[in-house]
Parts: sequence; C-alpha cells; structure tokens
Amino acid sequence: MNALAIKYLALAFSMKSELKLIFFTVAGVCLLPVIAVVMLTQMGLNIVSGALVSNNIQTSEVNIHDPKTGEIIDRLAISAMWPVNGTVTLEYAERSPYQLFHTGIDIANGTVGDPIGAFMKGTVTYAGEKGGFGKHVVIDHGHHVTSIYAHLDSISVQAGNEVEIGTVVGTRGDTGNSTGPHLHFQINVFGIPVNPRVFLSGDPAQ
Repeated sequence: MNALAIKYLALAFSMKSELKLIFFTVAGVCLLPVIAVVMLTQMGLNIVSGALVSNNIQTSEVNIHDPKTGEIIDRLAISAMWPVNGTVTLEYAERSPYQLFHTGIDIANGTVGDPIGAFMKGTVTYAGEKGGFGKHVVIDHGHHVTSIYAHLDSISVQAGNEVEIGTVVGTRGDTGNSTGPHLHFQINVFGIPVNPRVFLSGDPAQ
C-alpha cells in the first residue's frame, strides 16, 4: 500500500462520525418510501380498502382485488353475520385515541362477557394476548381474508380450531389498549385492514 492510499485511509478513519452520519442519512432517505407504504397499508384508509375489496351489487358478492394490479382475482359469495350486538362507537377510517385512522369497527354498549361469534367460517390462526389488542382471536377465512376480534375478556377457541358462522370465539372485554368494554372487529385482506362494511350489511344494533 503506497503512502497516498494510507493517507486517504487515515483521513476516512478520522472522519468516521461524518461518514456514519452520511450513511444513515442516505439509508433513511432510501427507506422513506418503504416506511410510507407500510404505514399506509396498516392504517384504516378508505382509499386502500377500496383498492383491495369492492361490492358487486348485482350478485351480492365481494370482489378481492390484486394489490399490485387492482384486477379482480377472487369473488366471494358472502354468508356472514355481525360478531356481536351493540352500537358502533367508532367506524373504520375514523380518528382513534390509539390510531391515526381506525383499522376496524368498535362495537360497544354491551356488557363484559357478551359472546362474540365468528363473522364467517374459517380456521383460528391465533388465540392469545399480546400488544394493544389485548386478548384477541384471528381467523383465516381463505381467499386472503382474515378477521380479528380484539379486547376480549375471555377466549373460547385455540389455534387450529375450525369455526362456523356464529361460533363463539370469546367474550366482549376491556383488555389491551381499550377505552372501555367493546369489541374491536377488524377484517384484513392480504394482511391489510379494509372496511368491514364491505362484507356486512346493516348494523349490529341490538
């Protein structure tokens, strides 16, 4: 190694804090689009929901769209029910105390212990307690559709269980990041929250 190379290496080493700053700045700028996409897909946004699911009024089917192309890749003849009776206190995409845009529908004005039913048939993939959802259940309904039942007081199923429409998966509660007894009901398509009202008609009022 000649003297000039050694000189430049020594200069680079002496500037290592500046080089780190430059590296992390460039890396941050490059990662911004990725971070933005992740944030947008994990918020409750009507524009995102509309790009993934839509209603076919003539056939009463729900269309599942390819998230990359927007093309319809699946059609579901929906047989579904609201998971619990009560009053909707927070809609999908509304402002939430814990989320910039709400990722599901909150159903309250019931009591702790009210039974929660699966909105469609499927397979339980998670039943436990963690994070802001507290005690919650996740059900895979096929066709890239999953549903989440959060803030439960108790859980009645376990991962691997097959459930039918209305099968009790738990009871309404106040666990996790909750402002009071209610059910946070969320539907994801390709792991992205969409508006549950695309799948359900009417209201869960008692």
